[in-house]
Amino acid sequence: MSVFPLLYLLSGVVLNTVSQHITDLRFSAPEAHIVPFVKFSATLVGAALRRPARSAATREQAWLMAAIGLLDASAYTVYCLGFFRLGATLSNLVLSGVGQVLTATFTRFLLRKRLTNGQIGGIIFVGLGLAIRAAPASYFQPGSSALGSGGSSSGSASQTAAAGAGLAALPPEQLQGAGMVALAALLYSLLGVAYEKLLKGPTSPPPNGEIMWNVSILGFLASAAYQVLYTLPNWDRLVGRHLAAAAAAGRPPTYVAGLLAVFGGLFNLHMLVQAAVFKSEGAIGVGLVNAVRGAAITLVVAALFCDTDRQHLCLTRQTLASAAVTTVGGAIYVLAGGQRRPPAKPRVAAAEAGPAQPAAAAAATAAEQEGEAAADARSVRKDKDA
Repeated sequence: MSVFPLLYLLSGVVLNTVSQHITDLRFSAPEAHIVPFVKFSATLVGAALRRPARSAATREQAWLMAAIGLLDASAYTVYCLGFFRLGATLSNLVLSGVGQVLTATFTRFLLRKRLTNGQIGGIIFVGLGLAIRAAPASYFQPGSSALGSGGSSSGSASQTAAAGAGLAALPPEQLQGAGMVALAALLYSLLGVAYEKLLKGPTSPPPNGEIMWNVSILGFLASAAYQVLYTLPNWDRLVGRHLAAAAAAGRPPTYVAGLLAVFGGLFNLHMLVQAAVFKSEGAIGVGLVNAVRGAAITLVVAALFCDTDRQHLCLTRQTLASAAVTTVGGAIYVLAGGQRRPPAKPRVAAAEAGPAQPAAAAAATAAEQEGEAAADARSVRKDKDA
C-alpha cells in the first residue's frame, strides 16, 4: 500500500493547523490577500529549483497546465476568503463534502472511470459523516457540552449550539464563507480532473517541476499585480494597523514573517505529496484523503484553538460522530483497491486504443493479439498436416 496518502493526510493537517494560527493572528485584512501571495511565491520558487531547462510538454499538455493554473489561482483565492470567515474545521468540512461529490461526478462522466463497490461504499460513508456534521444540533443529545480543551465543560448552552449547530444555523458572515468554500470546491474538483488527465494521458507527463511552474506562475503574477495595485497603496489600512495590533499582543512582525515562511515551505511539501497521490490514486483518491483530513483537523483544531470566543472550532458529540464515520469511509475506500475503467471491447488494435489508454497497455494488447493470431496459424497448419 502506498505511503503517499498518509503523508498527504499528515502534511494537510499540519498545514491547516498553521493556517488557523495565521488566521488567528489577524495581522492583515482578508482583502489584502497576503497569504495567497505567499503561497504562490513559495510554490513558484520551489518549482524554479526543479524546473527543467527545456520544456517537455506537448501543446495539449501546455493548455492543460494553463487551465490548471487558472483554476488553482481562482480556487485558492476564494478559499482563503472563506477560510477567514469559517475557520479550519468548517472550511474543510464544506470543501471535502462538496468536493467529493463533484469530483466523483466529474471523474465518472469526464474521465469515464468506474468505481468498485467498495469504493462506492466508502464514498457513502464519507457522505454520511459529512451529513452528520451539517445536521442541526437538535438532532443530537440536548445539553451536550463542548469538548475542546479551551472550552468550559460546565455549562454554556450557547457554546454547545455554536459548536454543534448545523450549517443552516451559521451567522451571515459564516454562510458567505461557506458559499465561497463551496465555490472553491467546484473549482478544485475541475482542477483535479484536469490534473489527472495531464498525469495519466496517452503522453508521458512533464516533470513535476515544470507542472508546478506553469501552475504557479499565473497565480503569482495575478497576486503580485494585486499587491502592487491595491495592497501596497493601502498598506496602513490593510496591513500596518493589524501588524501593530498583533505586535501589541506579543506577536511582532518577525514572528509573523517566520510563520509565513514556514507556511510557504509546508505548502511546497504538501504539493509534492499531492502530485504523488494524484498519480497513484487519481482525483477521487485525493478527495477521499481530503475528507478524512477534515475529520482529523476537527480533532486537532478543537484541541488547540477551542475557546469561548471561537466556539465553532470546539468539539462536540456531533463533530466526534462525524469525524469517526468519515474516517471509516476513507479507510474503506483505500482498502477497496484501485479505480477501474469501463470494460474495453475485445481485440482492440493498438492504433485504435482510446486517448486515455497508456502506450504500454496498447502495446501489450497488440502483442497479445499477435500471439493469439500466431497460435491460430499454428493450429491451422497442424490441421492441414493431419
